[in-house]
Amino acid sequence: MGVFLLVVGIICIVYGATIMLTWSGTAFFLVWYVLGIICGGTGALALALPDSNVVRGIRTAVCCLTICGIAVVSIMSAVIMREAYRTPPRDLDYLIVLGAQVRLPGKPSEVLWYRLAAAQDYLDENPRTRVVVSGGQGPNEPCPEGEAMARWLERAGVDADRIIVESASKTTVENLQNSRALIDDDDARIGIVTNNFHLFRAMRMAERLGIEHVWGIPAHSTPWYLPNNLLRECLALVKAALGGTI
Repeated sequence: MGVFLLVVGIICIVYGATIMLTWSGTAFFLVWYVLGIICGGTGALALALPDSNVVRGIRTAVCCLTICGIAVVSIMSAVIMREAYRTPPRDLDYLIVLGAQVRLPGKPSEVLWYRLAAAQDYLDENPRTRVVVSGGQGPNEPCPEGEAMARWLERAGVDADRIIVESASKTTVENLQNSRALIDDDDARIGIVTNNFHLFRAMRMAERLGIEHVWGIPAHSTPWYLPNNLLRECLALVKAALGGTI
C-alpha cells in the first residue's frame, strides 16, 4: 500500500503541475498538490519508517480514503457526463452561451472557444435561432466575456442581429438569470451551451431557477484536462447542493 500511495501522490503532483502551466485563472491545481502531498507523503513515510500498528493504521486509513474518493468521483463523473450525450432538438428559439475566461487581447480561452464553436455549429444549422452570449469581466480579463464572445461569433459569420450580449454576470446562476431576462418570449425554447463537464450542473441550476423549455447543448473539452474539470465539478456540485442553487 505504501508504493500505491507514493505512485498516486506523484501522479497527482505531476498532473497538478500540468494544470498550473495552463494559467487557467484559478488556483484549483493546488488541490492536486494537496492530494499528492497527502498520498505521496503517507506512502513515503510508510516505506521509510519501521512497520508498526500506528504506521499500518495511518497507511490503511489513507489508502481506504483514496480508493473511496476515486470511486465516488468516478460515479459522480459518469452522472455528469451522461448529460452531454443527449441530443437537443432543432430550431430552438434561443441559445444561451455561458461565458468563460477571456485572455489578452480579448481572445477566448480554450474552454470558451469550444463553447463558441458548438454555438456556431448549431446557429449555422438552424438559421432562425438567436443567441445570448453571457459573461461579465473578471479581474484578470481585458474585456467582458459577453463582448468577446459576440465579436468571435460575428467573425465566424453569425449576423450581429442574431446576437444578444449580456455582460454583467459573474456566476453561472447570474448567467442564466440575466440571459433569460433578455428573452421576452415566456414560451421560448432555449438551449444552454457549455462544455460537456459543466452541462449537468448548468441544467440543474436552470431547473432550480424555474427556466422552462430548456435543453443542453454540449461543447467539447480537452481530454487531458477532463479529470481536473470533473473533480472541480464534483466539488462544485456538493457546494451548490449545500447552497441550494441546484
